[in-house]
Amino acid sequence: MTDSADIECYQLNCTFMTVELVENLRLRFALAQSEEQLQKLITGLLVPLLDKLDIASATVRSKIIALLGQINKKLKGNPGVKIPIDSLLEGTFGKEATGFSQGFRLMYISMAVESAEDQQLATAIPHLLDGIQSRPSSQQTTLTTSLLMAIWRGPKLSETQVREFDFVSKIHRAVILVALARDIFLYRASEPKPDSSQVPVSAGLSLERQALLTNNGKTRWTSDNQVLQQLKERLVHIIGSGVAFPIEMPAHIHEQRLLALLCASCDPYFQQVADGGKDAIKRMCRVDYESVSFVNHLFEMFLGGTYTGDSAGNRSPVSAAVRLKLLGYLNRSELATTSYQRWIRVITESLFGTGTTVKLRQQGVAFLLWTINRAPSDQVSQASPLLLQLIQKTLFQSTASSTTTSLGEDVLRGSAYVAYGTLAKRVPTLALDNLEHLRLLFDAFTSETASVRLSVQEGLLAMLPAYESNSITHDVRDQMSEFLQSQLDSTVYQARYCALRYVISAFPFADMNARWLCILGLADAKPEIQQLAKSGLAIRSMLMLERSGDLPSLKDAILFIRDKASKIIDGSQPLISENRSKLSIANFSVYGSTLGFCRSLLLATGVAAIKQKRGELAVDPADLEFVNEHLALSTELQRNSMQEALSGLESQGGSSNSLAASWLEIIGAVLHTGQLADSVLLSKVLMYLVEGLSLGSQTLSLAFFENRRLLLSRLDTHNFEVQLYTAQAMSVIYCVKLLSDVRSESNATAPVQTKLLDKQQGSIIALGYIAHGLQAALKALKRTWADTIEHALTSIQTATVEGLRMAGESGTHPAIATAWCSAAGEICQLGLTAGTHPISSAQFMTASIAVVKSAGNPRVHEAALTLLSDIALGSPDMALELIEFLQSTAGSMTKKQLDMHFKTGEALARALGRFQCTLVNMNWVFPLKPAEVFGDEAVGANAAGIDKLFTAITTKMSRSTNMQERQAAAIWTLTVVQSCPGMDELVPWLSKLHSCLCMLLSDRSELTQEVASRALGLIYSLGDSSLKEEMVYSLISLFGGNNGGSRRPGVDGSAMDVQQTLRQQIQSNEPLLEQESLGQTPDGHAINTTYKSILSLASDMQNPSLVYQFMQLATHTAMWNSRCGAAYGVANIIEQARGAIQPYMKSMIPKLYRYTYDPSPQTQAAMKSIWNALLGPGASRDAAAEAGGELPTSGANVVERYWDAIIEECLASMGQREWKVRESGCNALASAVSGADPELMVPYIDKIWQMSFRTLDDIKGSVREAGLKMCQSMATATVTWCTPSSSANAARDKQAQAIINGVIPFLVDKGVNSDAEDVRNFSMGLLLKLCKASGRYLSVFAPAIIERLLESLSNMESQTANYLTFHADGHGVSQEQLESARLSAVKSSPIMQGVETLLEYLTPESMEALVPKLQNIIRHGLGLPARAGCARTVVILCVKKAELVRPFASALVKAISGSLTESSALQRQAWAAAIGYMAPMLTANMFKNMLKHLEKVYFDKYEDEVRGATGLVLEQLAQRSPERLCENISGPGTVSFVLFGCWDTSEVVGKAFQSAWQEYMLGLGSKLVTGDLLEVLRLPLVHIAADSWSCRIQSAKAIADVARMVEREARAVDASNQNHPIVASVHTLAQTALPELVKASRGRMWPGKEHVLGTLVKLCVVCSSVMSADHELQTIPAAVCDILLKEMKQGEIPYRREVVKHCGTLVEGMGLDVYSQLSGPLLQLVEQFGTAATKSPVLGANAMDIDDDDEGALKRPQQLMLVAAAIKTLQLALPKSQHLSSDEAGRLAGTLQNVAHTGVWNTRVASLECLTALLKHCAEDGPTKDLVFSVGMTSVLEAVTACAAEGKYVSVRTAALGTLEAVFGAVSSVSSDSRAAEWPGAARSVLDLFLKDPVPSISDRAKELAAGI
Repeated sequence: MTDSADIECYQLNCTFMTVELVENLRLRFALAQSEEQLQKLITGLLVPLLDKLDIASATVRSKIIALLGQINKKLKGNPGVKIPIDSLLEGTFGKEATGFSQGFRLMYISMAVESAEDQQLATAIPHLLDGIQSRPSSQQTTLTTSLLMAIWRGPKLSETQVREFDFVSKIHRAVILVALARDIFLYRASEPKPDSSQVPVSAGLSLERQALLTNNGKTRWTSDNQVLQQLKERLVHIIGSGVAFPIEMPAHIHEQRLLALLCASCDPYFQQVADGGKDAIKRMCRVDYESVSFVNHLFEMFLGGTYTGDSAGNRSPVSAAVRLKLLGYLNRSELATTSYQRWIRVITESLFGTGTTVKLRQQGVAFLLWTINRAPSDQVSQASPLLLQLIQKTLFQSTASSTTTSLGEDVLRGSAYVAYGTLAKRVPTLALDNLEHLRLLFDAFTSETASVRLSVQEGLLAMLPAYESNSITHDVRDQMSEFLQSQLDSTVYQARYCALRYVISAFPFADMNARWLCILGLADAKPEIQQLAKSGLAIRSMLMLERSGDLPSLKDAILFIRDKASKIIDGSQPLISENRSKLSIANFSVYGSTLGFCRSLLLATGVAAIKQKRGELAVDPADLEFVNEHLALSTELQRNSMQEALSGLESQGGSSNSLAASWLEIIGAVLHTGQLADSVLLSKVLMYLVEGLSLGSQTLSLAFFENRRLLLSRLDTHNFEVQLYTAQAMSVIYCVKLLSDVRSESNATAPVQTKLLDKQQGSIIALGYIAHGLQAALKALKRTWADTIEHALTSIQTATVEGLRMAGESGTHPAIATAWCSAAGEICQLGLTAGTHPISSAQFMTASIAVVKSAGNPRVHEAALTLLSDIALGSPDMALELIEFLQSTAGSMTKKQLDMHFKTGEALARALGRFQCTLVNMNWVFPLKPAEVFGDEAVGANAAGIDKLFTAITTKMSRSTNMQERQAAAIWTLTVVQSCPGMDELVPWLSKLHSCLCMLLSDRSELTQEVASRALGLIYSLGDSSLKEEMVYSLISLFGGNNGGSRRPGVDGSAMDVQQTLRQQIQSNEPLLEQESLGQTPDGHAINTTYKSILSLASDMQNPSLVYQFMQLATHTAMWNSRCGAAYGVANIIEQARGAIQPYMKSMIPKLYRYTYDPSPQTQAAMKSIWNALLGPGASRDAAAEAGGELPTSGANVVERYWDAIIEECLASMGQREWKVRESGCNALASAVSGADPELMVPYIDKIWQMSFRTLDDIKGSVREAGLKMCQSMATATVTWCTPSSSANAARDKQAQAIINGVIPFLVDKGVNSDAEDVRNFSMGLLLKLCKASGRYLSVFAPAIIERLLESLSNMESQTANYLTFHADGHGVSQEQLESARLSAVKSSPIMQGVETLLEYLTPESMEALVPKLQNIIRHGLGLPARAGCARTVVILCVKKAELVRPFASALVKAISGSLTESSALQRQAWAAAIGYMAPMLTANMFKNMLKHLEKVYFDKYEDEVRGATGLVLEQLAQRSPERLCENISGPGTVSFVLFGCWDTSEVVGKAFQSAWQEYMLGLGSKLVTGDLLEVLRLPLVHIAADSWSCRIQSAKAIADVARMVEREARAVDASNQNHPIVASVHTLAQTALPELVKASRGRMWPGKEHVLGTLVKLCVVCSSVMSADHELQTIPAAVCDILLKEMKQGEIPYRREVVKHCGTLVEGMGLDVYSQLSGPLLQLVEQFGTAATKSPVLGANAMDIDDDDEGALKRPQQLMLVAAAIKTLQLALPKSQHLSSDEAGRLAGTLQNVAHTGVWNTRVASLECLTALLKHCAEDGPTKDLVFSVGMTSVLEAVTACAAEGKYVSVRTAALGTLEAVFGAVSSVSSDSRAAEWPGAARSVLDLFLKDPVPSISDRAKELAAGI
């Protein structure tokens, strides 16, 4: 500004305005001619003028307004003048919003925004936001337009610029910007409709709001979509910035941001905007979906309204795409379900609103389902009619809208069906009024596709609670029953399944129609329906014991089933629907199911009746499962239950028509038909019949006697069970009939028919049972039978003996032999009846022994042993013979026949104990007691036989060397003592048996030891107190407790002496069991058996006498689970053992608990038996009473009560030397931990993990397995304890944190770092589970865990990967492929997922601790996976936790910078990416240092891969933080370095640099070559003279690139504008680069020097305009020519060719006249190499085709290309300002003619083109045209003629035609000269050849030439 202007500005600011001053200013503006003058005036005077406008007088104000109008005109004519926007904004928003100047200010602000620079625009944005907030609505439109224009025109704002907006302290700025951004995202540019001039309003906006955004359609983004896209992208960048909107801002701001970005993510036209919105949403902090304001905005955006709080008017709803996203958030908000009026509108609009889509309807139904589930009940009830209408409309409309259904429609209808059912569940009254809803859903099974049926099923099951049995009326229930039965015939199995579910749930169990439907369900082909039907028929124990009234009435059930059974038998029951053609269900299957349920009902009714009579039934619910199992009745409770039920049935009705008789009628109905072939069903029917006959009254058997012939037909079946049950039924009815006839003194008829004797197996069994019944009746009645009956009995006995003799033969079938043994046993049980031909017991004994000896089948052997016992039972005198025989066979048993020892023992027990033996039970077949049958005959034990047996056991068998005999001795003793506990004959033998069994405890057979230990317990329980004391002492003495052999204490003293001595012995720590006292196994190891553990447990209790109680309770070997061993239970000794053990419970529980988990199955089973016997079944956590209290059979918290003792015991055991002890402790601890209270675990958590991991690495395999189970149990418990609850729970949080504090340090410090692989793997697995589950509890430990996880990525990598790293080439895998696979594994690794989870819970404090650990891994981490994981971790932190990373970004980048030189290419990329993400967070100084480091690495390293890392970093910087790059132009690592790297010799490295260079080009543009040219050239100029040839080449290419840029910019500038900055740049380029290039071009030739020469030539061409004006540069072109002339004479042919080409470029580009200098060397090259290249005898058109074996031929193509280049350069060098001499023209023409004659196609073309240029040059030679005659026109025409005849190459003929045209031109120029008289004719003859050319382009051109002549 001039001095006068300064004075005027001062006056303007300091004084009142005067007319003179304003006029003076007008004059100043009028005189301003240049933009610089106008700019100074605008800058200094515009704002003061506006300030004075409001306070000036009216006259002055009018003058000022006129002056402003003048200024406006000036501004329009000078667009380069910029309005001072900074002062204008400050002056505008610092004033009041009213006044004359406001309109002008706003106008000038709009104008200023149009021309402001980038930094000014960024500064203006916050001022404009403040202005919008403070200004009235009339001014907001202009300000809004200016704001959006500033955002669009400005650059992509950096984090520093965004942070200056200061949204944190000035919330109103954020509110305004987010609201505007959301509206812009919703705005869609559109044209007016044809029938209307009004522009359509975008969805989500109002007309007024759209007018505000577009300034009534005047803004550029209204009509230009590209501008609109850029504006939206800028807004997405700002709104999505975590720097601009930090997490500490108010929640409602983040809510608005989310909604705005959500609108952006749905942009249908601009994919980049949509992607940016989605990415920003991912990086946002979480929004509270239960926020009232957030939910309100969701509803208002969806429905439309004034949700911004302004008065712009109601807005239209948003688009369908945005609605779809909004519903996604509404579906996660429970608060949204509390606003009935709004959510019902949302649902309606989603389903049937204008513009809805299939996806929107699907989401609408999902929201409907969400509201039904979560909305308050009163709202759901109120809305239920409307909701139901919407659902039905959705279903019907969807079905009617399309004939073919799509997947989307299927999903929609499926969701609607689920909503249908859920609504009925929430509002049961909808479903209970009628069954229409139920019918609709069931009908859908047939009308819908298979994919929808599952949803229909889900909807029906959701509706099920509405039809609970206690909520529907009888009428509805009857209708439902009929409807559901029809659905069971559906062909769709889901319909049948749902119908059955409704039957089970909607009807009471007492409803027989419902049970009948379940029975029909059993016949379904689908297993899941069968299983469901079984559950519907199962009778639960609670019904029997507590709610027997809910059982079906037995009377109604029998009558109902009788009716159904008759229809089943005659086929009138329609069991199979015609529609279910694929099913084939037999009526008898339903019949069997019907009988099974009725029988279960009988048993259940009987159980209930027994409980009612006794008042209480002490039975475990599991013991009542027999009701539903349909097995034979085996226990007293089962038989009593059936008997009670049958008695109840018989009491209802008379004897002939009782319900019991009806039951037998139902059973026997099937026997009337011969169609039943199913043996399994038939056996069950007969089993039910036998139960009814044997457990019912005799009237039932008498009633069934008339149907006895039905049984005879079943005897010939192939099924043994059918035969057996048939025989038993026949024996019952015949026996009862005989008794009835005799007692009624009626004439008895022969009960046996002759034809029965001819039957096979069934007949044989029947014979035995019938004879047994007849003998029993005969003995009970004391009657003498007629001769026919005696004869029949004798015949049966004789036939049986014969049958036994045949069974002893090898050819007899095993089934027949078994039948004869069974029949003989029944005959011999009662003793033989003497007849006319009596059969003695000895005969049966002999025959039976023969069967035993010859039996090869186990069943036959077992049946024969049972027969022997039956013989001795009926004939006691045969017992001695039996004992001798069995003793003789005991030693011949094999290991596979051990079960026979038990059968033999049972036989002996039955034979010797007789009716005092518990195994003898005759009540099954007929209700008679032994005394009634035998009368006065003795029924006691066989004393002589007992003495003989025990004598043999104690003296021979137990001392035998045969192991089988010793086993037999132990087993026989056990079975006899167990089965005959009350025999007085046993007492004298107890002491001897005890001694014998103690000796067997050291037997090598474990079975013998266990059986002996069990028998000892039983014997101990049978002795008196004195005997017990003696037994205890002898047992202790036996195992080393009395090694001195002193006299037994207590013999002469009291019993207290024995106890006292034993206690002293224990307290003195003298071992009761010595290591070698039990003998050794064959491999030398001491035997460690079950009873040793029992003895140890007893010694631990300070009372060895407990050993017998423990032995009694221990049942452990697998034999006890066999069908023989099952008989040896311990129920009869539990109570006795409890009393003895009770005082020692407190010290016993921990050890006993551990023993129950002993690795030995035998010991474990024994200890569990003791545990269960003492504490009750399933009492692993049941309480034992304190000492002195009652022992509970069930209770609570045994383990919890003795927790400390149990844990200490287990932990101590896990460290013992014996592996079994370690394993048992481990297993016990695992069980204790499962389900334990976490408070109890805290004190032991570290010790438990330590010992668990110790066992996990145990030397013993089984201990390791136990350790693994222990660790798994602990892991499951730990994860459960440490999982945060959904609701706040301070106590749980405290417990969880305590567990975490103990577990995490152990896992991190010891577990993951363990040397044991199993421990490492398990620790890692648990750590990952905790990372996933524990969440916020891990925030304190997150740094340590993350460090360990990252290190483990390498430690836990597969060894295969490590192997392939060194042998990849041998397996056809490249290192890059291998590394890629390894890094992919890292990304998808669960370990990496755990790291990502932990990053979510980082806090500023934990981040501070994490950074040093990350730095350590970056610098010193071992292995590619760990370092790759670390890089990925840094990237994730930058994306998700940018604010946490920012303070530490410099430290992390510094650490990573040192790792850029590592060998792995992919890892270098990962480090580069990490740096790229952190670059925006770096300080300016750190960013510069990083760039400097990159340059240092690039030049210090020689490996391409390592140097390429710098390019990778720059590439990432260009992608992630381009503005930071553009901010750093000068200095190391900046623009010059990037340009230099772009031309790296490695293509991969160069590409990476090029990305960064592109960002520089985009960000800086022409500024690179105008203002920063010297910086750009810095590195290329430094390295152009480097020692490295590659650096020279790289520098040359970089300088050439700069030259091209300068040339490009210079071309765009008017040549007359010499003041443009580009002119100075060209001059700078010439002065700085040309001398250096000239210097580098001198000297010797080196590989790649041609690139330097090419750059030198390029630079000369670009700078030619300034070289002529600069004296210092004028000599450079000549110097360059000299250099090129020198270089073209040396080097290889390719190099010389490039030099020649550069020479041509220089001549052409600069227009030099240097022909005289160049022609000699170039012609010499042409003559030299043209001749050499044509010396081949085969030279011709194919001279370019070379022979690989000819070394000279390999050079010919290069020589020819050199010749062509030289000719081309000669053509370009032809002088422009002067003419050639005749000699020069003649020499050149001759050389060219020669090449045209003899050369190949490329040289011929070049020579012809040069000849053409020469002829034109000669034709322009002044008025004389003498040069034309010097070229030898005749020779030229000959050369053209030769080329015209070229038939192969079109290009040659085309060039020849061009030469001919030049010939005609030259001839015409000398046509008046007689020397040229012949030339026209010769030329025309040549032209004729071209006219005949087959190529149209040539011939047509020739025609044009001919026409022009």
